Amino acid sequence: MNAIIFFGAEPKNEKFNLTFKKTENTLNFKYVNHIDTTKTIAINKIIDADTLLFGFDKFVKTSKKPFTNDELQGLVFDYYDTLDYADDATGPILFSEKYGLLAINNVYGPTIIFLDKKNDYLTEHIIDNLNE
Repeated sequence: MNAIIFFGAEPKNEKFNLTFKKTENTLNFKYVNHIDTTKTIAINKIIDADTLLFGFDKFVKTSKKPFTNDELQGLVFDYYDTLDYADDATGPILFSEKYGLLAINNVYGPTIIFLDKKNDYLTEHIIDNLNE
């Protein structure tokens, strides 16, 4: 999976391997960088709740209209925000149970977009929606 990472002067493109595991209560998505395995993102969707677990934080689905785009095969991505709002908090997160993680917005850290292949137009559209 291709990741576009916005942090610093120039966006970086990096490759991640996605592994998926379903348990009785959760859908577990793990993204590991191809080159640097210390760059790992794990996100868990609680099956019977509108909740994501990311890092030490819990994110809940918002009432914002879901994100869709024709180039994403009709998939619908819900917005998730942290319960503990802070100026430097991560969020929103765009997520679909069928696709996994589309985007993580972070005001003071990296914003990351996960796409099957590089697409500058779609990336810009996602960024615009994250910042609305």
